[in-house]
Amino acid sequence: MQAPPIRKDGLQLDEKRKFHRAFWVVERIAWVAFALVLVLALTGLTGSGGPLSKVTVSFPAGEADHPRVARWEASDELLVRFNGGAETRRLALDHSFFEYFEVEGVQPEPERTLTGPDGVVMEFSAEQSAPIRVIIYLRALHAGLVNYRIGLDDSTAEASTIILP
Repeated sequence: MQAPPIRKDGLQLDEKRKFHRAFWVVERIAWVAFALVLVLALTGLTGSGGPLSKVTVSFPAGEADHPRVARWEASDELLVRFNGGAETRRLALDHSFFEYFEVEGVQPEPERTLTGPDGVVMEFSAEQSAPIRVIIYLRALHAGLVNYRIGLDDSTAEASTIILP
C-alpha cells in the first residue's frame, strides 16, 4: 500500500478534491430545496394552516373560506359566513365535492338537508335575519385536484382544492 502524498502545508492526506467540490455543490442545492419546502410549509401551501392555506370566495349573500391545499385523510374546515337579511339561508355543494371530501360534522346543524341532481343543499335558520356562521368539518378522501361548486342562496361560484398525499 502506498502512502498518500504530503501536501505543501505538511499534511499527509489522500484528498479527492473534485469529488469533494461536487459533493459540496449537491449539498448546497439540497439546503436550498429544504429551505424552499420550509417556506412553502410556513405560508400554508402544503396544507393545514398558514396565510395562504385558505381561499375566500365572496357572494352577495356572504362568503365562504375553503381550503386551497388540503392533506389526504387530514381534518380541515369549510367556513361559511352568511350576511343578515333572510330567515332561511341555503348552502349548496355539488356532487364532485363529496367525491373527494367526507363531511365529519356541521356546526350549527342544518334545519334541513336536501339531496338533488346538482348536489346537496343545507338550509339554516336565523332568528330576526341575523348573520350566520357555519363550519363544515371535512376530511379529504383522495389525493388530487378537485373542482367543485359552492352556492350561497341563489349564487354559485367555482372552487378548487389541491389534496396532497
